[in-house]
Amino acid sequence: MANPYVPKQPTPEQLAELHALPDEALATAQEAAAFLRLTYGTLAWYRCQGGGPKFTRIGPKLIRYRMGDLRDYAKGQPMGDGMKRCAQAALVARGLSPKSEG
Repeated sequence: MANPYVPKQPTPEQLAELHALPDEALATAQEAAAFLRLTYGTLAWYRCQGGGPKFTRIGPKLIRYRMGDLRDYAKGQPMGDGMKRCAQAALVARGLSPKSEG
């Protein structure tokens, strides 16, 4: 049985470069997954099921994502209650005060 494809994880420096790209720049599926903090397989599943961020097919096999589309997708995904509690706990642990919603 073949092992599933597992792309290597980008370094913090590579992620910083990715976040600095302009909206019109094209990212690979691996870069898009890292940007969104998803696994490559999850992003591929979204693409096959018709969900997830918009993508462009270049030729028969190449998939690319516009950075602007990735940013728009990330903004449109609300944080769940569990993640909000984790984020607030992390802020408190760092000695910072979480913003109150209202």
